[in-house]
Amino acid sequence: MANLAGTPADLIDCPDCGTLQRIPARWGWTVLLCKRCTGVLERTNLRSFDASLALSIAALLLMVPSLSLTFLTTSISGATRSSLLGSSTVAMIEDGWPVLGIIIFLFTVIAPLLRYSLLSLVLGLLRLDAHPHWLGRAFRFANALQTWAMTDVYLLGLAVAYMRLKASLNVQMGAGAKCLIVVGVLSLFIRAVLDKEEVWRAIGLGRAARSGRVEPANAMPLTNGNSPITCLGCDLVVIASSEGHNCPRCDKTLHRRKPDSIARAVALTTAGILLYIPANVYPIATLPIGFSSVKYTVIEGVIDLAKARLWGLALLVLTASFAIPLLKLIGLAWCLVSVAARSVWRLPLKTRVFRGIEEIGRWSMIDPFVISCFVPVTHYNALIYGRAEPAAPAFTAVVILTIIATKCFDPRLMWDVKGKAS
Repeated sequence: MANLAGTPADLIDCPDCGTLQRIPARWGWTVLLCKRCTGVLERTNLRSFDASLALSIAALLLMVPSLSLTFLTTSISGATRSSLLGSSTVAMIEDGWPVLGIIIFLFTVIAPLLRYSLLSLVLGLLRLDAHPHWLGRAFRFANALQTWAMTDVYLLGLAVAYMRLKASLNVQMGAGAKCLIVVGVLSLFIRAVLDKEEVWRAIGLGRAARSGRVEPANAMPLTNGNSPITCLGCDLVVIASSEGHNCPRCDKTLHRRKPDSIARAVALTTAGILLYIPANVYPIATLPIGFSSVKYTVIEGVIDLAKARLWGLALLVLTASFAIPLLKLIGLAWCLVSVAARSVWRLPLKTRVFRGIEEIGRWSMIDPFVISCFVPVTHYNALIYGRAEPAAPAFTAVVILTIIATKCFDPRLMWDVKGKAS
């Protein structure tokens, strides 16, 4: 390693390839790329602290009416059924799928409420120049919830469910659904404008000021004999002797690489592969079509949308519910084999593939969300009803397992085979 005299505050460790490099001066709209793997290290374009705070508060406030007001209403032959956002959980529990119902509730209600609450709290306190000791931990939890707060993904599920129901029933979106649509759009804007690096720097400066230090805790000059490590929670670079202790900025336990990364990722990916088969072979849901209810698999659902000439929705469901889970499993397997075989072939490509898997993984939840939308408003009689079927829990498990597998896998292990960049 080259001589990197300076303090960890001046440095950044690429989360993709593990290359330690100095942070250049930033001004205006800037995108910093890793000099080794070309991954994005930091992005300042379109970022705004105040906009992030305003949007987080707005999303949090709108979650209240989205939960309490009518979500969907269907009617047929004078009979009507209405739902709230949380009605799908109750309906799935009554149908014998309690775990699936609880998972839907966690992703659509609990995780978004916690994320927007923590973001509003952290950004609000920083705006007031308040720095309680738990601020870094709270922001780390808020960032971790970004994956699981799926209001944006739910919007696509709602759109597919609405179009499917419209083909057979009279259906209307209530005020609750409209509020959730706004929350989903706001969540996309929050992700676009939130400058996590700026927030982390503000939290670090606040903790340093409380302790009477100007530099981050554990900061010291870095030389060839003092290889640093990077916090996996907030990307703070600290000295090697800090390993095993808590990060001075976010309180996460410090490790040079993710613990048991390969073993955990292999186990989760294998489980995902095994569950992918029943998830696509067995029926995933029963949906009222005309004056009867029809069971369908993932592929049959795509065919049904195509027959209804809903080409865009058919392509969306095919991509999100069939192609993406399959590509995630193949991509994860490729990265794991790369580490096991100590292969250095196409490392930048494999790294980009992994980041793509990490980014798109949550969007496979569209089909379970479609089911959650129509189940509460399609319980009419023995002929006209909707419900989840055996493939739905298996499919949801595949999505969750692959998401966790990507979080367990450390892409820097692929680059470790090649050795550190000098």
